[in-house]
Amino acid sequence: MKGDDCITQKNKDIPYLLILTHGKWGTELIEAAEMVCGSLKNIFAFPLMPDQSLIEYVEPIEEILRNAPEGSIILVDLFGGTTSNIAALLSSKYNILAVTGLNIAMLITASEVRGKYGREEIWEKLLNSSINNYKNLTELLRNNLT
Repeated sequence: MKGDDCITQKNKDIPYLLILTHGKWGTELIEAAEMVCGSLKNIFAFPLMPDQSLIEYVEPIEEILRNAPEGSIILVDLFGGTTSNIAALLSSKYNILAVTGLNIAMLITASEVRGKYGREEIWEKLLNSSINNYKNLTELLRNNLT
């Protein structure tokens, strides 16, 4: 996917994507997605660092969520970890969709579908983008050579 295949968001009414990760890899993931798609707007990374308190981590996330357009989405790295526990708590307080299992396919899909579909359809598209991205390359190569 390049350029026109990915949506570059310029409208401040477009739902936000909040990326919650252990460490800084969420920021790097956004940069990698932009290598594929071009500039992505309304995406915010929140790296959880070892020296941060929960309050220090949650406050800037809530500041963004208080002004977030309807349909905003939190994408989280790991189910059951601190980031997903925080996302679950915030999803009960704000009208947002929170999804775990973040990867680049999910991020690109989320940037394309946000604001276009209802919550259940978005969840289904995010799930399918991740599932369809998992391939056993060794097996695919072996089958194509025989």
